[in-house]
Amino acid sequence: MMNPGCRVAGLFLVLLALFQSLPVAVDAWQARQWPDTLSEWLRLSLLPVALWLYLRYFSVLGCRQCGGDDDAR
Repeated sequence: MMNPGCRVAGLFLVLLALFQSLPVAVDAWQARQWPDTLSEWLRLSLLPVALWLYLRYFSVLGCRQCGGDDDAR
């Protein structure tokens, strides 16, 4: 189990990655063309990783503590 300080720092980094990659993804989608620069490609590549980390470790959908009823059998 993560201590609260590491959990907050991890959530901050994941959200920072999401907020860096989402505008690039939206701009590329609206323009219907791939990004032009290497920095935009790097920011865009953060999107699937950040989404997976958020859903796995910080979202209610991936919460391990919420499904603890199965252990009571």
